Amino acid sequence: MATVTPTDAVSSDSAFVDIDTVGLTYGRGPSRTQALNGTTIRVRKGGFAAVVGPSGCGKSSLMKLVTGLLPPTRGSVRVDGQTVNGPLKIVGMAFQNPTLLPWRTTLRNVMLPLEIVQPHRGRLRRNYDTYVEDARSLLRSVGLDGFEGRHPWELSGGMQQRASLCRALIHRPDLLMLDEPFAALDAFTREELWGVLQALWMARGFTVILVTHDLREAAYLAEEIHVMSARPGRIVATRQVPMPFPRSLEDTFKPDFVELVHELRDHISRERQA
Repeated sequence: MATVTPTDAVSSDSAFVDIDTVGLTYGRGPSRTQALNGTTIRVRKGGFAAVVGPSGCGKSSLMKLVTGLLPPTRGSVRVDGQTVNGPLKIVGMAFQNPTLLPWRTTLRNVMLPLEIVQPHRGRLRRNYDTYVEDARSLLRSVGLDGFEGRHPWELSGGMQQRASLCRALIHRPDLLMLDEPFAALDAFTREELWGVLQALWMARGFTVILVTHDLREAAYLAEEIHVMSARPGRIVATRQVPMPFPRSLEDTFKPDFVELVHELRDHISRERQA
């Protein structure tokens, strides 16, 4: 596996994802809630960005804006040079809970987006064998070879999350959005899946935005980490992660890594007290 060196800060001209001074308000009148205020994040094509911050700061709201599930109240969101004005087809998503359909096998769960997302939906019957091999290849890459015919209740939590990652990637999205994907797992499984995700990203070259509360996870996986303020959320710090890829768990004990995690924790602690 080739070594990859993290890039410098991304300009608006080179950004694949460009979130520009975005504001988001829920509701109207006295009961309205301002979730985001002047939030700006830029991610290069093929880059890996993490977003961290105190609970309730608007991290998940940010994901909804990027994927087109919500329009911003102010500012703009552009992906691949186009303003986002509705749900995007080029996005794969994975969440804290795998949400696999219990009546489907692992293979058929992974292939579910192909039945929904164009142009794959129109090609699925004609190219079924090719799509099945793509799904099997993905499952092999995350260590699930031989589990294609198992149902979700026959898989551990970590195996279900591996299958969820495969499902998010089966339609070859340009952008992968991850909302606390490993938070429900034990520490050993979580760290193992960091390596799985890193290998998939390095092999396939998709762009990633990871929302997480785990600062070690952010520092291990991302090229760039954005720290959000307490609500209404805005970016109060952006930190480049200087370590080259691929990274290993041994890197998490190095002084630079530990110092970065402490710095991120200090930022968030100040925001909680603000």
